[in-house]
Amino acid sequence: MSEHNRQYILELFKIVSPTSILVVDKNGKVKRLHCPFRVMAIVDIPPDIAEGKFYMVDFVKMTLELKEVYVIQGKGYFICYSRIM
Repeated sequence: MSEHNRQYILELFKIVSPTSILVVDKNGKVKRLHCPFRVMAIVDIPPDIAEGKFYMVDFVKMTLELKEVYVIQGKGYFICYSRIM
């Protein structure tokens, strides 16, 4: 990981939190969504995540490669594997 990525993460967490995310609603307004919030899996990730099932996101994290992760039942999953419901 580069020092640039580390600094970016430090600056980012000054305005965001691991217990909430910012989303744009269907009316185009920015809203803060607090954990836990519900997502639906859009892919299977054996043995823990099944496509089409609902899960609660406990925390939101970022990898050192700047990829966002939802923490569900103590494990991290890339956000692209689910949809906010």
